Amino acid sequence: MALSSIGGLFAATVRAPLTGIVLVAELTSRFGFLGPLIITCIVASFTAQVLGSKPIYESLLERTLYMPS
Repeated sequence: MALSSIGGLFAATVRAPLTGIVLVAELTSRFGFLGPLIITCIVASFTAQVLGSKPIYESLLERTLYMPS
């Protein structure tokens, strides 16, 4: 359950569900929970997109480029 939550948080923050799935699966070397992990990552990424939040790297890039000196 906690591993699926970690993957969902990563997928929603970075907006990359496939990367979240692969990352959590490889770090834990467990493949028995791939079903719930896939569902959690896809739903989390879709929810973040529907709510209109920007991916974290896009926000960081904007903050870096448009920072007043």
